[in-house]
Amino acid sequence: MSRRSFRSLTQICTYLTFIGFTVAVDQETCDQTKCPGPLGYYKVLGCTPVYKKESDCCATKYNCDHLKERSPTKCYVNGKEYEIGEKLREEDANPCDIGCFCAKGSDEIAVFVCAVVDCFQRPPKPNCYRRNSPLRCCYGEEICPENPEDRAICNVSGTVYKDGEYFNVEGEPDLNCVCQPGYEGKNIEPFCAKPKHPYCSPDFRKPYTIFKKCAPAYYSHETPQTDDCSLFSRCQSSDDFIISNGSNSTDENTDGEDGKNLDETDLCHFGNMTMRRGDELNLSTDVSVRCVKCVCEVPPTPTCQRLSDEECDRLPIQY
Repeated sequence: MSRRSFRSLTQICTYLTFIGFTVAVDQETCDQTKCPGPLGYYKVLGCTPVYKKESDCCATKYNCDHLKERSPTKCYVNGKEYEIGEKLREEDANPCDIGCFCAKGSDEIAVFVCAVVDCFQRPPKPNCYRRNSPLRCCYGEEICPENPEDRAICNVSGTVYKDGEYFNVEGEPDLNCVCQPGYEGKNIEPFCAKPKHPYCSPDFRKPYTIFKKCAPAYYSHETPQTDDCSLFSRCQSSDDFIISNGSNSTDENTDGEDGKNLDETDLCHFGNMTMRRGDELNLSTDVSVRCVKCVCEVPPTPTCQRLSDEECDRLPIQY
């Protein structure tokens, strides 16, 4: 190999290393709370982000095609199928998933049905506390130490917690932890545990919202980018229509100004309606979702969020 060829090869390797390092740094410094779209919802459903460039922080859309292959007569959790009548296996059950089995729902869509759990407990007696556990559904046993100083403590990154108290671990938002005797800084069972399936996944509790292509709706103080729990959904109703903001569309795959030949994956789907980026749904007259604004930001699901009380009060009342 000539000296010139060797030098060229070295330059290429250096360039590729630089590119790889740049991509890694960009991804490490990415703050997804500044990205648009219902990202928490996509995460719990196992959708895959699609980026315009590999080094981009924010995805332009998500691939949720695996949801299209599902059957309304089966239940789904952790990527597994359950037949109607089949009991939820322990490997897929969270502590409060008691007596769960797959059943046909009132809308003919299979759903997991579980026993109603009542965790009511009286407050502990004076100088007593409850020894909770991330592996149990309800509160733990009441502990009444003779000497308050005998209560175990846990030092978590410089913060002290007492026996029975919950604590968070930085960088591990899905980890549920409770201070207990014997904790030595290792966030493992029985001190910490991750849920065996996302608590807020519509897979488990509200599969009809997936089949009917409803959108998760968030309150004004919530963050769709990071909150995977949406307490309600916005589903299509007979009076819904799309407010077209096609001129605001940032999609580069549009074939023609009307976007008729737009790639299906670059559209938001809501019920039997399709929306381009920037399109909005009308504010529904349904009282339960009257103040919920929905915009197609990052396909395939529109971002829906309730307006603030102040904004909602200014809206005209429709009958």
